[in-house]
Amino acid sequence: MNTELARAIDRVLSNSRWIGVSLARASLSLESGIAPDAVARTLYASGDMTLTKAREIVARMTSVGFVPFLDTRKRMGSAENPITKLFPAAITEMQFMAEVDELRQRRNSVSVIDERFSGHTLVDFRLSEGDLVLPMNVKNAGTRFENAQQLVGLEPNNCIPIPAYKANDAIDKQPNLLYVISVDYELIGKIERYLLDLFNDEEKLVWGILNSHSGTRIRDAEDLFTYGTVAKYWDVFRDRLYLPDFRVISARKAIRVLQKYPKRTPGIGLRAWGTGASAEVNVHISVVDETKPWLEIKERILKSGISNIIDGVNRRITEIVFDPEI
Repeated sequence: MNTELARAIDRVLSNSRWIGVSLARASLSLESGIAPDAVARTLYASGDMTLTKAREIVARMTSVGFVPFLDTRKRMGSAENPITKLFPAAITEMQFMAEVDELRQRRNSVSVIDERFSGHTLVDFRLSEGDLVLPMNVKNAGTRFENAQQLVGLEPNNCIPIPAYKANDAIDKQPNLLYVISVDYELIGKIERYLLDLFNDEEKLVWGILNSHSGTRIRDAEDLFTYGTVAKYWDVFRDRLYLPDFRVISARKAIRVLQKYPKRTPGIGLRAWGTGASAEVNVHISVVDETKPWLEIKERILKSGISNIIDGVNRRITEIVFDPEI
């Protein structure tokens, strides 16, 4: 099993910088007859440990294999499968890319820059036209907030969350940022039904180890596995999943909602619940009243260009507000 798992990791995650890949390759090297000191030096060269530590691991690896040297996953709340949450994001992004491709075909002055793997935390894609740039963050709203009416005054099907600190950060760093949100409460269930049936034997082994163990640069392996398998099996996913109802709201408008309706943000406008201060502070948005359908945004871009949307994000009004001196 150790050899089979090591080979699966080496093949499926061949370009990953995760420590698990380095350990799997060290195990395979030992089995192929390479001298332990040479294996230890290669393991050390991965940059994850000292040479002394690498030699200690290699000395024990022949008897216990490589898995004991990986960290065991810590289960957080209900996240029984830690990387399952990444699949809705990857699938939603693929679905949105189809929308962007259609837009680009109809207005060839628009181009797209993929920022998902650049390390940028706020932006997934940028639409550009001339000197204008429209940054976008694509999100999946896949869990219905069943207590929305009681806690924030919105019907569950008319309520989506935006992390308040991220929207506030975006106003400083990416002031024109749009959140493009897939409202699809069936997606997670469909992924759970179909996913494992799609994987080949090696992918099932890698899926298992990624769900049970972590280690240095684990996110690199998670992303490679998630986005790689979604791309590989995209035709199957596309046939089994309907196109979601993408809704759009700017970071500026999300903060505007927070200012106008503080009770929509538990922890600010009303007492927080659940885990209290450790819970993420979200501003809860009305889908019907405070977002626009992506189809409308797309048609406005097709007719008037990206500038039309940027102008809409930066619209201003004059109002009288309290400005206490004391």
